[in-house]
Amino acid sequence: MWPHGVTQPKELNKRSWDSFVLGQFYHEPPSQGTIFKIVNGVWSRNRRDITVSKMEGFAFLFRIPNASTRNHVIKQGLWQIEGQTMFVDKWEPGVVPTKPELSEAPIWLELRNVPLQFFNEDGLERIAGLVGHPKYLHPNTANKTVLDVAKVFTVIDPRKPLPEAVNVQFDSGDIARITVSSPWMPHVCEICHEIGHTTKRCKQAPITCANCRSSTHTTDRCTRTKLPDAKRKTSHRFKNDAPAQIWQPCKTLIQETPAQNTKAVAAAQSTKTTLLQGDSSGLTPAQKSS
Repeated sequence: MWPHGVTQPKELNKRSWDSFVLGQFYHEPPSQGTIFKIVNGVWSRNRRDITVSKMEGFAFLFRIPNASTRNHVIKQGLWQIEGQTMFVDKWEPGVVPTKPELSEAPIWLELRNVPLQFFNEDGLERIAGLVGHPKYLHPNTANKTVLDVAKVFTVIDPRKPLPEAVNVQFDSGDIARITVSSPWMPHVCEICHEIGHTTKRCKQAPITCANCRSSTHTTDRCTRTKLPDAKRKTSHRFKNDAPAQIWQPCKTLIQETPAQNTKAVAAAQSTKTTLLQGDSSGLTPAQKSS
């Protein structure tokens, strides 16, 4: 007797999926080929061993064999791919991680000119707290191997502008200015004001080009500008009428009277004979007669 179904695999078989993480876009994602090139160039520049599989909706499944790379990708959580924000988390069959709302976004906050008195976990987290919600320090910062810049993983509101600098005060009352920056900021659409996509990819963006239906440029600046119908018709008509325009004047030029034609033939023959005689003797007709 044939079995009526298959039971769920044991826990041991689930481990074969440990190398996979799930990436979920918040809006229309780039093509699978584009995603493949970018993640292999950013996540696995040396190995380039990451595979990408399309899932339902805006989701993609990434196989990242290297455990260190995989943990790094998961730890950051949000990634920017071709102007679109993608949330990445652990995955196993049958479980779909819940995407967080994009009212906030984690970024690496870079602090420069930090006085060494503040270059410690407590001091740096207090400084980053002036901008957002600090989570943890970068390993180079925690180990103090790089002192010219302190990196703090911080959750911020991307709709609020990042301050250029913040101030810290010493016990003596002196004040030091610390510059603030980030190598990456989530996109905020200027049209719908949502986080996670650019104005170019906004569905609410008005169409400004009649040729290619784009919202990023006007019709007069479109590189796909078509030749107007009037010019196309003129060019087509000129091509058809070209033989008549070219040959019609020639008919008028060759219309001659019989007398004129006879004189012209005689002159041509005379000239031809004279030239032949001069060529054979090496003398002109006047020299020969003398």
